[in-house]
Amino acid sequence: MGRPQPIHNQAQVDAVLSFVQDFKPDVLYLGGDMVDCGPISHWNARKKLSMEGLRLADDFADCKANLIDPLEKMLPRKTKKYYQIGNHELWIDDFVEEHSGLAGMVSVDSELELRKHDWEIIAQGEHLQLGKMLLMHGDTVGKGGEHVAKKAVIDYELSVRFGHFHTFQTYTKTSRADASEVKTGIAVPCLSTRRPGYGKGQPNKWIQGFLWGYVNSDGTFNDYVSIIVRDRFIANGTTYKG
Repeated sequence: MGRPQPIHNQAQVDAVLSFVQDFKPDVLYLGGDMVDCGPISHWNARKKLSMEGLRLADDFADCKANLIDPLEKMLPRKTKKYYQIGNHELWIDDFVEEHSGLAGMVSVDSELELRKHDWEIIAQGEHLQLGKMLLMHGDTVGKGGEHVAKKAVIDYELSVRFGHFHTFQTYTKTSRADASEVKTGIAVPCLSTRRPGYGKGQPNKWIQGFLWGYVNSDGTFNDYVSIIVRDRFIANGTTYKG
């Protein structure tokens, strides 16, 4: 029993890794929910049959072998690496809170060996600021409905980039008093499967892709969302395919 396929799309992850190897970023930010943590999710607490054979250790091992370790091998030493804790990874803290004897034994850091390799861990609900742009997981934006990108810009009064919603939205806000200060919000797509088993075949608005770009010395930036279609995308004039 259990999931017939992983929640993430490894072909797309591999395509993005190929881009990262070519791009050689100065900053790399993983925006959260890199580890699904389904076996300890409160949503699955009573789903014994569905969870049969699934292990948190396997989730960690898969993430480390297919994402963290490849990044460690290809990233330049100068690259600053950030791992954002998302709401899925937060389920680990919830689980440890309920089973206090595990305190200090299980964590994202210990299982993925992040700090050992100089990753900075950003706590759930916190953000990373690069120039005039905020990067965050997105669960703090709230539900947001059809207008999560707009809600993020209005709530934070800054340019915001976030995941969590598995979709692609943009919003732009300028001030009538100072039109030179443009604030933009982008809901960044995901690298998960578009039809997870728990969705039971219901249609959704999930889009697959990722964000990349440049931050200038004055804090301004140029960033781009590459949408992935059939495990393929084009960035900087090169086609990448998983």
